[in-house]
Amino acid sequence: MSDPHPLAELADPKWSVIESVTEYETGWYTGGYDLVDQPDGSTKKYYWAELAPAVVIVAVTDDNLLFVEQYRPTVRETQLELPAGIVEPGEGFCEAGARELREETGFDPDSTSLIEECWCSTGLLRHRRGFVFAEGLSPVDRELDSNEFLVPRTVPVEEAVSVARADPTNDATIEGVLLAKNDGLL
Repeated sequence: MSDPHPLAELADPKWSVIESVTEYETGWYTGGYDLVDQPDGSTKKYYWAELAPAVVIVAVTDDNLLFVEQYRPTVRETQLELPAGIVEPGEGFCEAGARELREETGFDPDSTSLIEECWCSTGLLRHRRGFVFAEGLSPVDRELDSNEFLVPRTVPVEEAVSVARADPTNDATIEGVLLAKNDGLL
């Protein structure tokens, strides 16, 4: 598997980049724009935000799918979603998935496998996301980050698609559940 950190994977530009400007860095993400020559000869600024790669975990135990319930201040809603987190430098998606699952839910998987990896919201983001399937879960102590206030919840596998699609929801939860269902993992 390739390094999930995005800049290592940016292809050579098909359209000439006149300049690439970083306008701000927050520690969480970097934002800026590329001024490019378009095919019709005009130029345009294409704005981007660059985020660290993330992993979304589809974890099954005893015919149940593991979710976490957490409040998302950005959309001002509490959501039931798949566990997820940032891939640390030097980690692959599966390693990060196992670590995030332990930290957020208190379950350590016997095995993990990569379901899919992709670019997200390519009209604006430079952000890779990996979807990892985890099984053979054993209880361990949770290690939540200082900004994580979440509660693990289980849902019967046969209800997973309905729960994932129920409002309020998010793209990563819907995508992860549907990918796992399509691959016969649920």
